[in-house]
Amino acid sequence: MAPGISIGGMASGLNSQAIIAALMDVERLPILRLQSHKQRLNQQNEIFSKLNGKLDSLETTLLKMDTVGEMASYSASSSDEAKVKVTAGGNATSGSWAVNVTQLAQTMTRNTNGVADSNVTNMGTGSFGIVANGQTYNIDLSSNPQNTLADIRNAINDSGAPVSATIINEGTGATPYRLVVTSDTSGSAGSFTFDLTNFTVANSAFNLNQAGSVLQAAQNSIFTVNGLSLSRGTNAVSDAIEGLTLDLRTIGTATITAAPDNAGVKKKAKEFIDAYNAIVDVMSPQNAVDSSGQSKAVLFGDSGLRGINNRLRMSLQTASGGTSSYRTLASVGIKTGTDGKLSLDDSDFDAALSADFAGVLNVFTDSSSGVAKSLKTAVDEMTNPVDGIFSSRKDGIARRIKTIDSRISDLEKRMTRIEERMVMKYAGLEKLVSSFQAQGATLQSFYR
Repeated sequence: MAPGISIGGMASGLNSQAIIAALMDVERLPILRLQSHKQRLNQQNEIFSKLNGKLDSLETTLLKMDTVGEMASYSASSSDEAKVKVTAGGNATSGSWAVNVTQLAQTMTRNTNGVADSNVTNMGTGSFGIVANGQTYNIDLSSNPQNTLADIRNAINDSGAPVSATIINEGTGATPYRLVVTSDTSGSAGSFTFDLTNFTVANSAFNLNQAGSVLQAAQNSIFTVNGLSLSRGTNAVSDAIEGLTLDLRTIGTATITAAPDNAGVKKKAKEFIDAYNAIVDVMSPQNAVDSSGQSKAVLFGDSGLRGINNRLRMSLQTASGGTSSYRTLASVGIKTGTDGKLSLDDSDFDAALSADFAGVLNVFTDSSSGVAKSLKTAVDEMTNPVDGIFSSRKDGIARRIKTIDSRISDLEKRMTRIEERMVMKYAGLEKLVSSFQAQGATLQSFYR
């Protein structure tokens, strides 16, 4: 309402403000329609964003099952886990192996003799080297004429040498404190020595360069697999038997067995089904109609949504290469229902795995036409941030919303002008009626 103008209706008896408000409600109908359209566009954008996120989740699942090593699952056991423990990866093979451990890998550890304290007794000054893997790491303490065990520990740990230094308190005796230096690498490759040529030793306890300083020598693990002699720098051996990781625990023999794990493969298949069905859960409500055949869904009949659905369903129908009788999802017990969702028939899936384990895996992992490959290609194209359908639809919606906002802004300005004119008209009406009333009163006074 225009400032400073009163249209209370005292003269005319009309509720001018209510009349103007009602007229303005009519004038604002185009704005309300635009706001409703904007709200619908925002709802569409929200659904596309949610669907994009579900497709990203599906792709994450597919990336975990697009190779045999990822999709396959094997179980492995040991006849004596106290000696050798085993875990299986997806690229394992069925079989049995005798593993005989004759030596465990060790990490080299050297130590000083004991001293009375860690931060008072002077051990010496100068510089010394730690020789490891053919490289010498210099420890320079020459700037300080006196260096304690703590000073030397800190300098070693700051040097970048592939060792770790600490101080151990034995807890008894007059000289319980020892500097202990341990290699960061197990096996013979972790062997190291000290070069104290340029270090002036002030306390005979600092004897790291002597043979007697070795608490534990560096050594590789030594073992046989079905009689074949092997050696590694660690007790966690992942490259001896393909797909199996051996944890060598103590000297002795154990029999290792590996076999396909159907339950593990089925678990991955169900994770894929769940990720796909989550996409269907977003799209299905947009195709729903009521008993009269009408729908209030904001994307009902949307061509983009229909295109996404068709692309996904086509990708599910691909057939893997090879001669196996199991080449499609349907052949291994994964069917598409009338609601568009996938379901797994446990008995059919188990039977397929038992009959042709590799063939079932190939349905998912075939590098040219496996389900994982086909779906991933489809998802990549649809979610491409440059020219994918989601990018183009979101950009289009954003442009339409911007246009609507501009039109609403223009209409709001127009509403302001219309309201001001109405106020002026009704104010003029009140003034005119008031003038007529004054004239009437004057005329009546002449006839009294």
